Amino acid sequence: MQTSGAEDSVNAAKPIFFGLDGCKAGWFYIGIDEAGECQFGVLKNFKDLHPFLAHAKLVLVDIPIGLPWQGQKTRLCDMAARKAISPRGSSVFPAPARSSLYKTNYQQGSEENRRQLGKGLSKQTWNITPKIKQVDEFIRDMKPGKKVREMHPEVAFWALNGKKVLSHKKKQQAGLDERLDILARHYARARECFLSARAKYLVKDVASDDILDAMVGAVTAMQFPRLASLPETPLKDEENIPMEIVFCDDA
Repeated sequence: MQTSGAEDSVNAAKPIFFGLDGCKAGWFYIGIDEAGECQFGVLKNFKDLHPFLAHAKLVLVDIPIGLPWQGQKTRLCDMAARKAISPRGSSVFPAPARSSLYKTNYQQGSEENRRQLGKGLSKQTWNITPKIKQVDEFIRDMKPGKKVREMHPEVAFWALNGKKVLSHKKKQQAGLDERLDILARHYARARECFLSARAKYLVKDVASDDILDAMVGAVTAMQFPRLASLPETPLKDEENIPMEIVFCDDA
């Protein structure tokens, strides 16, 4: 199994399918090539993904891409995702308005979101706004098109599980085992990859669920082109970015 840190070059012998999830240390990524070789590492900033794009077949990231605004105050993909994974729909956070990402504190950000969308921000959403901002700026500056798309881990696991809602929360040991079992059905080296990543990083930098969430992104990307999105025909935001959540359609 090959592993790669953020400072290392990507093994580009074959096209690579990537999954990324935000973590305390930055962005944890897993890449799986067409031979099933796994590599992983941590990027300090999302813009550090740029050199990887030349070798990536598809990158799926757990963060909102395409943001609501006054003309479309609710992302239909979030509504569809909550319905699909009910009763775990609360794991799909409401996406913030783009202008709220540039406020300096929670109160200002929440007030701006209320001005734009008619509702304030939760503390959970505010806490991830720096990462949403990184991705939004990357998408707008780099214009990677369909090479970088949004996924939601619980939707991705639901789809890989035959569109059946999972029984356990991901932070429980039973939830970790349940998710690894699902991943192993579609990627035989899932446990090996997980254990290698778990051994390399401190939990305070990369949590176990960060590894799971990045891996389900990579394993979902591997199913290309057997992918679909919620909703089937995504709306675009005011920057012409699709608001969608990608999943495997026929696992």
